[in-house]
Amino acid sequence: MGYLEEWSLLDRDHSNSLSGATEALKASTLRLQIIGKAVVDIQDLKHAVSSAVDVMHAMASSIFLLTSKVDEMNSVMAEMVNITAKEKDLLEQCQGFLSTVAALEVTECSMKTHIIQL
Repeated sequence: MGYLEEWSLLDRDHSNSLSGATEALKASTLRLQIIGKAVVDIQDLKHAVSSAVDVMHAMASSIFLLTSKVDEMNSVMAEMVNITAKEKDLLEQCQGFLSTVAALEVTECSMKTHIIQL
């Protein structure tokens, strides 16, 4: 269950990170006039683009981290599937053994009754 709790925290952190990145990108977006004489301060434009690139780099590293966690979780889940399948087989074997034991008990009781009658 530790992995599932960790996954929940990781998912929340990732969502918060993406929300922050989205807000940062919105804040650094330039809205220029489409008609008329649009004037842009090159330094402001450079800063906005640089800021957007920084946010995208942060998002890329966050996505990379999340991808490695997903890969790890995927291998854990695959292992759980294998273990569950083996467990199911063992439980079916146990059920067969218990049925055999019950049948043997009935036979034993029947034989004891037969011996007592002799």
